[in-house]
Amino acid sequence: MKTLIIIRHAKAEQGYGVDSKRKLEERGHRDAAFTAQRLLDKGYKIDKIFSSPSERTKETLTYFAQVHHVESKDIKYFDELYLGDTLQITEAINWLQENIDTLAVIGHNPGVTNFTNDITGSDIESLPTSGIAIIKVDCDDWQDFNEATKTLVEVDGPKGA
Repeated sequence: MKTLIIIRHAKAEQGYGVDSKRKLEERGHRDAAFTAQRLLDKGYKIDKIFSSPSERTKETLTYFAQVHHVESKDIKYFDELYLGDTLQITEAINWLQENIDTLAVIGHNPGVTNFTNDITGSDIESLPTSGIAIIKVDCDDWQDFNEATKTLVEVDGPKGA
C-alpha cells in the first residue's frame, strides 16, 4: 500500500503581472507551516515531493520539505504540473522510479481537485489553499499506479476538513 498526498499551494497574493511569479501571502506562510506539521502529527511522513515550478508552489513546498525532512534530491519540479490536470499529474506520478512509501504532489486548482475526484470517485467541491487530500493507493510499486485502486482517506487543511 502506498500513500499519495495531493497538496494545493498555500494562499497567494492577488494576481498582478505574471501568474507563475505570485508569492504567498502572510496567511499562506502560516497555513502551509500548520498543514505540513498537522500532516506529520497525523502519522504521515513524506518521502518525495513533485511540484509545479511556480513561486507559490515552491514556497509551499519549503514548509512540507522542512517539516518532513525531505532532502533536495527528493524534490522534482515538473513544468506540466503548473495548472496541470488529471493527465499531467498522472504522468508525473508515472515518472516515479523509486519504491518509496509516500509521495506528495503540490499543484494548483482546479487540477488538484479534479485529479483527486477523478482517481478516487470522490466529489470534493474544491481543495482549499494549503489543503491536502490523502489517498491510499493499493499497490506495492508505483509503476502499478494507473491500475491500482485509489481510495480517498481524508481531506484536510488549515481550517480542518
